[in-house]
Amino acid sequence: MPYDSAATKKRLLDAALDEFAERGLAGARVDRIAEKASANKQAIYAYFGSKEDLFRCVLEERCKSVFDAVPCDPSDLPAFVAGVFDHLVENPKSVRMMMWRQLELPDEAEHEAAAARVCALGAAHELGVASKQCAEDLFVLLLGLPMAWFTFASSQPAARGAAAQQRLHAFRRSMIAAAEAIVKSMAEKKR
Repeated sequence: MPYDSAATKKRLLDAALDEFAERGLAGARVDRIAEKASANKQAIYAYFGSKEDLFRCVLEERCKSVFDAVPCDPSDLPAFVAGVFDHLVENPKSVRMMMWRQLELPDEAEHEAAAARVCALGAAHELGVASKQCAEDLFVLLLGLPMAWFTFASSQPAARGAAAQQRLHAFRRSMIAAAEAIVKSMAEKKR
């Protein structure tokens, strides 16, 4: 059977997602990633360069998957926020990767997929180059809303047990209302 480098790379990325989501960059082991991917450990270094570069690649892939799955219509940013939230609820490993990034690589530049959204947001809201910071702030605020559930609300007792789904839906409604208020406030500030 011929060697399929694309399939090996995909298996490595999938195994790395599991390992990094569970243990973070510092706790992850390339031996476990290679074993789970049924690949040689040297393949990690050949395809990705280092464990840290593999971590970055997995982060970029997770970020891209969110933005590919959730359309960003600058005229309906609350729907974008709701879509990101729904995607993250269905993909908890993506949430964990974002949290590990904040802990272990806090000075990393934003991801290419996120940077593209910021540029589109700035253009759509006619913020211009001088107000790129305003577009970045808006984007960070909007993405922070869905992440709030995973960092704070889910640890509350009301978010467990039989009421969990009701609590999740109530938070989603509150999050959309907050997104609407943020967008309205930014639009008024622009005037």
